Amino acid sequence: MTCRPSKDPQHGKKSHIAHFYSSRATSTFIISRNATHLKAAVHGRNETPNFNANWFDVIRNIMVAAGGIMGIAKIQWKQLTDGFLDFE
Repeated sequence: MTCRPSKDPQHGKKSHIAHFYSSRATSTFIISRNATHLKAAVHGRNETPNFNANWFDVIRNIMVAAGGIMGIAKIQWKQLTDGFLDFE
């Protein structure tokens, strides 16, 4: 499944995307199985800061994107993918 930031559907006339990554960013979630393994993964693509925002949000978006580049977000993605495979 591939997801991307989008505008708030409850505000139809607003085209603003309130997300720290631009509308070009995607996250692809994959769960795969072979004879002996079950794997979950998340692949992020085109993850650039969203500069189409007010100045405070732009600063936040740059900080979050920098954290992602440094690998801080990897901890959260690991917890999410582990949760996909936790059947208890």
